Amino acid sequence: MTNKICVYAICKNEIQFVDKWLDNMAEADYIVVLDTGSTDGTFEKLKADKRVYKVEQKEIKPWRFDVARNESMKLVPEDANILLCTDFDELMSPEKGWAKLIKDNWREDTTRGYYMYAWSHTSTGAPSDVFVYNKLHTKDYKWIYPVHEVIVPDEDKIKEEHIIDFGTSLYLHHWQDLSKPRKYYFDLLKLSVQENPTNCHVRLLFAREYLLNKQYDEALQEYLGVLNMKEIDNPENRLILLEALGRAADIYVIKKNFDEGIWYCQEFIKEDPTYREPYLLLAEMYSQMKMFTLAEAMITTMLKYTTRKYNWVERKYSWFALHNDLLSTIYYNLGQLDLAIANCQEALKQDPNNVELLQRLNAFLNVKINNLSKKGADQPEKK
Repeated sequence: MTNKICVYAICKNEIQFVDKWLDNMAEADYIVVLDTGSTDGTFEKLKADKRVYKVEQKEIKPWRFDVARNESMKLVPEDANILLCTDFDELMSPEKGWAKLIKDNWREDTTRGYYMYAWSHTSTGAPSDVFVYNKLHTKDYKWIYPVHEVIVPDEDKIKEEHIIDFGTSLYLHHWQDLSKPRKYYFDLLKLSVQENPTNCHVRLLFAREYLLNKQYDEALQEYLGVLNMKEIDNPENRLILLEALGRAADIYVIKKNFDEGIWYCQEFIKEDPTYREPYLLLAEMYSQMKMFTLAEAMITTMLKYTTRKYNWVERKYSWFALHNDLLSTIYYNLGQLDLAIANCQEALKQDPNNVELLQRLNAFLNVKINNLSKKGADQPEKK
């Protein structure tokens, strides 16, 4: 069997992304798009481009992401056996050869492929929030959930999945369009909870939306509700348990309720001591409590764990500038100025446009200069 790839997507008013996206996706044998109501010329541009095998326009009312994704899959031609779902603000890497990599490794019994997904990037362009992604599959799958939709096997067609893991050799990079509002996410998540009342994954996403909206009391109530659900102790929900513990701790840190924050971090560590996140949170709390030696010890412990898990429980700052940022303040308060400066400089390498870090480094350097000047003035004059 000859492997053929079809990229399928939904879009609405993506004119700013069309050219780059098509250039990147053109390695596929087919590109199909369901336009859900563009008014900015996106639909017309796609229709005129010969690289697009099929584009149709259809409004989905009431709007649901899962319905739109499933409708877009209907545009895939019969002879395509490998389907890749992307959005217009996402680009595949390597920029040349990604399709060949997939085809050369896809076996006759393969049903799904795993690859890396860089959801966000640092100011230098390096991937920061990175997850394992799975939107590479055969036709025997379907989308579920009104928002934060996921693709699952069609139980009538697949009894057992056969997965190929491309690891870091295949990346999808997300260059987020921050201009698009999230206001309709909340109602869709509420609907998702109503449709799936015993699903702790859906409830977790609902809690996260409150957190993103800075509605901390409501978010905390939802995260604690997740932790009290019966299914939370099932092994397949382990990541959900860890995420809920970590986010509850986050909120207690924001609320400066450090006793509760410490307790939830400790519970996280009891469940799995190999994540960096609870140690970094503990360091933040101890630093705010002016217990700087304990804060340093937490970061020292955190740095022992050097293997990333690439799941959504991890936070980008556990692997980038935040611990150096925090250490710079810790060491300054411990009277170790050179280490404070070194950590501030290291943090700036990863986040060079951080104004607060630049100001802090200048302040530390001025202290050092003043100390050296004072020391020089205190030296007895040689005769």
